[in-house]
Amino acid sequence: MPSPGRMLGGRYRLGGVIGTGGSGTVYLADDLSLGRRVAVKVLHSSLVGDEAFIGRFRTEARLVASLADPHVVAIYDWGVDGQAFLVTEYLGGGSLRSILSSGRTLSPSQMLTVALEACRALDHAHRQGIVHRDVKPANLLFGEDARLRIADFGLAEALTGTSSREIFGGGGVVGTARYASPEQAQGSPLDGRSDVYSLALCMVEGVTGHLPFAADTIQDTLLARIGRDVPIPDALGPLVPVVAHAGSADVGNRPAARELGRMLLDIAGRMARPDPLPLVGPGEVGAAPLPGEAEHAAPSVFVDPTGPSTVVHSPIRPTGPPNELRIPVRHRRRWAGTLMAAVLAAGAVVGGLALWGANRPTTRAVPSLVNTAGDSARSLLVELGWSVEERYDRRDDTVEGQVLAMQPVAGTRLDAGETVFLVVSLGPARLPIPDDLVGTSETEAARRLEEAGLTVGSVSREWSEEVAAGLVVDVLTSEATAPQGSAVDLLVSDGPLPRLVPEGLIGMMPADVVAELITLRLAPTMGEEHDEWVASGRVSRVDPPAGTRVEVGDDVRVVVSLGAIERSVPTMEGLSLVAAESRLAASGFRVVAVEGLPDGEVDRSAWVVVGQEPEAGRRSLPDVTVTLVVGPA
Repeated sequence: MPSPGRMLGGRYRLGGVIGTGGSGTVYLADDLSLGRRVAVKVLHSSLVGDEAFIGRFRTEARLVASLADPHVVAIYDWGVDGQAFLVTEYLGGGSLRSILSSGRTLSPSQMLTVALEACRALDHAHRQGIVHRDVKPANLLFGEDARLRIADFGLAEALTGTSSREIFGGGGVVGTARYASPEQAQGSPLDGRSDVYSLALCMVEGVTGHLPFAADTIQDTLLARIGRDVPIPDALGPLVPVVAHAGSADVGNRPAARELGRMLLDIAGRMARPDPLPLVGPGEVGAAPLPGEAEHAAPSVFVDPTGPSTVVHSPIRPTGPPNELRIPVRHRRRWAGTLMAAVLAAGAVVGGLALWGANRPTTRAVPSLVNTAGDSARSLLVELGWSVEERYDRRDDTVEGQVLAMQPVAGTRLDAGETVFLVVSLGPARLPIPDDLVGTSETEAARRLEEAGLTVGSVSREWSEEVAAGLVVDVLTSEATAPQGSAVDLLVSDGPLPRLVPEGLIGMMPADVVAELITLRLAPTMGEEHDEWVASGRVSRVDPPAGTRVEVGDDVRVVVSLGAIERSVPTMEGLSLVAAESRLAASGFRVVAVEGLPDGEVDRSAWVVVGQEPEAGRRSLPDVTVTLVVGPA
């Protein structure tokens, strides 16, 4: 492995290691020519002497560099300087693998965002005839802006020896067995839907932290997925049906990357807004290899149905029948043992069940299944030839369906047909839900639930004519008990619907107005005042006025008219008719009759009041008729 500070290609000065993987080591480096930070992937030295690989590596690097997509890691350069190397953009956000390795997982909404960006990158590559073949969390990288880029396009292809332009027609596979599609495991021809299956596995692991079909060895890992759809836990929420479609074992039922992206977009509007991704920065890439899975670049063994097996990147040749590999006892080169393990691993991928079935042992070690999903554990054990008996228990800090224990313990060798006992969790201990929550305040209900070992879940609200605002209307579960620590959903009252002060109350009888307000659950209060226009004994005013929004129980003042106030009739004799009419109006008298005025249009200012009825000084109501007698001025 090159040491930090070494120059590659005369311009790239290596810094610290920021990741390791099956094919090489990734360094943070300085591009001295352009003055920028880059990532340099240095491939294992065992590949340098293989001129055919170097040619394929050059071809694939150029082809992938043409993938101008914002979600594909940009390739800047490649070369051979003692070791083959690839120069890409530097991404400081780490990978999905580094997030999972830190103990974190993604929410379904966060996973949807990552998967959408992955679908865009895969669709772009697939439409140009490129299948990734090694989609896994370690190759899902993030910039510091949290935007996804997929790494290592073309690298698996360079390792297989298959021309990238024959991807959709040829078989053969190099990749990580944990994320291989069923058709990869069987050595069948691949198209872009193989990457979709691998992405479905990444989505399940990204949300749950657990990878389906992961067994102790590469053979068992591959065997577990043949003919079986990816099991999708309920933890994926609204993503379940979409990921189940993408994880179909039958490639014919599996969507293409573009179709998967559309399916994800269809459900995005029904999901919560995602929180920012919990990026942890660059770090170790990949996971510990399975027994038999290559720790270095994995040469490929692929089976030609019309001819004998061919071993690529290895001096070893089969000496027996076509589907049988014989391993020399001793090797002269130190790396030959590792290379042989890689050949066997790839042979298991490509040869599929034919090679496995021919050499299947009569006994095998029981895999470790504690803390896995019970359904997956049972299916795997049956697939491996054992009987399974399940027993159930409740245990705090577990989830329903989780394997708590197994007998015999992992590592014990059993013959086919023997029985493995699984203890499966029914979830945490169930506790009674308090039956006195309805009618209490939301705060009090939370206190009582906490005392009972439970928590408040989601709180819904609705208008209620019977229950005061802020009090619990209902407990939203039909169960009388709940697992310890689980959330109990509540329905809380927002109180009665607001009211509007009715229209049309002015002029009504007070008793009728009071009755209408009481029907609306408002509180009428009474008052009186003189009113020039509303008859005595009728409602002259309400406060607040009609149309005002009020709450149940609010006061509404009802004012009853006492009628108009009597006032003195003013003196008008000697005034012109115009002046007399103005004085009457100012005093509040509204009805005036004039006698002695000729018919037709006349100058009213030319006529003088010579008499009036009632006489000046008499107290009268404003609606009395005041008669004025006029004559010429």
